[in-house]
Amino acid sequence: MAYKTPHTLTISQVAEQTGVNPVTLRAWQRRYGLLSPERTAKGHRLYRQEDVETIAHILQWLDKGVPISKVKPLLAHSPTAADTEDDSVARELIDCIHTFSVKRLGKVLDMILKEYPFYWLVEHAFTPVDQWLGDEEEAVRLLQRDLWHSAVIERCRTALAANAKRHAQSRCWLVSLTVTNEYQRVLMAMALNDKGYSVTILSSPHQQLNLVVEVMREQGVTTLALMANRRLDRAQINQVRLCLAQNDIDVVSQAFICSVHGDELEELKENKTLCI
Repeated sequence: MAYKTPHTLTISQVAEQTGVNPVTLRAWQRRYGLLSPERTAKGHRLYRQEDVETIAHILQWLDKGVPISKVKPLLAHSPTAADTEDDSVARELIDCIHTFSVKRLGKVLDMILKEYPFYWLVEHAFTPVDQWLGDEEEAVRLLQRDLWHSAVIERCRTALAANAKRHAQSRCWLVSLTVTNEYQRVLMAMALNDKGYSVTILSSPHQQLNLVVEVMREQGVTTLALMANRRLDRAQINQVRLCLAQNDIDVVSQAFICSVHGDELEELKENKTLCI
């Protein structure tokens, strides 16, 4: 029987400390045997500092592009010990889309959303798939892209709902400043969720951010997340500046806005805000 001591952490504490979702931590233990936490009398997991260090090593290997199924034998080695870049996750997704295997695509997405941090999926799975799909308007490619987007949106919305309670104390509204599609908004929401936010997605572009902020205050929401898919005009930049000047509202943005308007909106990089 294990008892919680000052030297042990609950799964929620480990998730907060490492940034790895509890669902993912459980998958790493059950499916791959990467972690071996103790248990309380009621079956709750207890982690030691060695477990936290193991998680850090796992993340280092993932950052090198190693799929989670191949991490265990590498944990005894330095992450710089070998060139282990692997695109098998992206290739499996592409094969599902290419062959219109909708059911298998859903199963693969369900699995990888549990097994990987979302930032890893964006870099090593979703971005390669989006690049393969391209922006061609040919009928077959349009259908493949539509099936891909629909499958991702459905699974990500389920994941967002499942994590809403855990992140209830860090509520965030996601607002588009330009016209964006649902796929783009859901990916941004998942990135925010990965950072510990419970996200409400606003689907229409909003120009009057002062009104949005006023309603956020009334609802007790303290974080405003902004996204766009093209350069902002002068009026929009001024709106963002007004939001950044509010002491009771944190503003976060996607990397695109920071990269394009970083010189005009220095507060996005210099204040307590972060780029997603």
